[in-house]
Amino acid sequence: MNNDSVKNKLVIAIIGGGFAGTMLAVHFLQQQIRPLHLIIINSRYPLNKGIAYSSYSNKHLLNVRARSMSAFEDNPKHFTDWIRNHDKYAALDQNELPDMFLPRNIYGYYLKDVFENAIRKKSPNVTLEFVHDEAIDMEISGNQAQVYFSVSPPLSADKVILALGNQDPRDPNFKNPSFINSKRYFPNPWLNESVSHVEHLNQVLIIGNGLTMVDVVLGLREKNFIGKIYSLSPHGFKILPHRKFEPYHHLVLDLQPPYNLEKLVKAFRKHVRKLKDAGVTGEAVVDSLRPLTQKIWMQLKKSEKERFLYHLRHMWGVARHRLPKEIHQVIQQMILDDTLEILAGRIESVHENEDGAYFKIRKRNQNGLLELKVDRVINCTGPESDITRMKSELIQNLVSRKLIFPDELSLGINATQDGAIIQADGSLSTNLFTIGTWLKGILWETTAVPEIRVQANQLVSKLVQE
Repeated sequence: MNNDSVKNKLVIAIIGGGFAGTMLAVHFLQQQIRPLHLIIINSRYPLNKGIAYSSYSNKHLLNVRARSMSAFEDNPKHFTDWIRNHDKYAALDQNELPDMFLPRNIYGYYLKDVFENAIRKKSPNVTLEFVHDEAIDMEISGNQAQVYFSVSPPLSADKVILALGNQDPRDPNFKNPSFINSKRYFPNPWLNESVSHVEHLNQVLIIGNGLTMVDVVLGLREKNFIGKIYSLSPHGFKILPHRKFEPYHHLVLDLQPPYNLEKLVKAFRKHVRKLKDAGVTGEAVVDSLRPLTQKIWMQLKKSEKERFLYHLRHMWGVARHRLPKEIHQVIQQMILDDTLEILAGRIESVHENEDGAYFKIRKRNQNGLLELKVDRVINCTGPESDITRMKSELIQNLVSRKLIFPDELSLGINATQDGAIIQADGSLSTNLFTIGTWLKGILWETTAVPEIRVQANQLVSKLVQE
């Protein structure tokens, strides 16, 4: 980029090109308040689609209904209207569309179209630059941040926003460190290679029992795997389906600040019992809390948050993150057919030879060990959230340079709720910002489209008006 073209402009670099990075860029491109030069840095996954919406399978569905997936909070029908205006989706039932769980690939095409439309209509005072390379390090001197890359020359920016999205899972504790380097172990479940070349395999072990496990199971079947799948997690909770129910408001009306965990749990249990006595599923109570979740979380003491994470986190996740009904039916049928078995327990040992990987698993609340021989192991334990343990070279360098710090729960980066990164002395960085999953420790609910679209709009407004 010619230096003259960015002279007297605010230079903003966005690291990450998934949903968060895309919506930041869209709002920056539309703003007309001040001249700026926007740099979008993206690697590994397709621009706009990211890992979430460039799925290798059309059977991987959004787990949020189409009516709630607009990229713009002030235009709730934007996504469903986009669907209706594309002939290739004309076969979809237009009456049922708002309540449908659509393939994630479709949403990826939608985001690409939103982004390209924003470029076509961009404000004349915004210039745009792309860097298709991995950012690996950063230095900050005065009011300038210097970003370094694997191959490309470094660049300078006034503001840098970390919008990297979910990171690779942490490796499970196999009790045998060498197994991490095994050709039978696949550490990234979101890559097509994790479910490829499986026709000759007999048994697969999935570590984890959440929505990613379901994606992998569907991917294995789509790639003609006909053997047995085991899913291992500490608790072995059953995944629930999305069910239709009337919005429930009584819990929210019953809750009054100041909030504390004991009062919340007591009220929650009371309303779940009330619904169950009326023959209604208790997930409605969980959904009713969503508008208040961030506010409640921020008011809880650290000790209360820790108790929640230790005792209630997994049950909350089961109730919050549910499956589209048709996918849930597929999983249940596989369990009935004994082609999928859900295990609750922990790995005691693993060794391998040329025939396979041999696991010993201590099942929850049972004596003795279960012995399994498997041909492949896929890590579906969920994204790593502790920045001190992430595999990202950039994050590790930012931590070692003391440019970012873990939040008090090690669920993300220590920052304000609007994304300003908090420095060691408690002051706010004027150069570094973040949004989305990196604010999980601060906001708890901050990983889905409805939260991130708001954060992107608000952070852009803040930065262009400073």
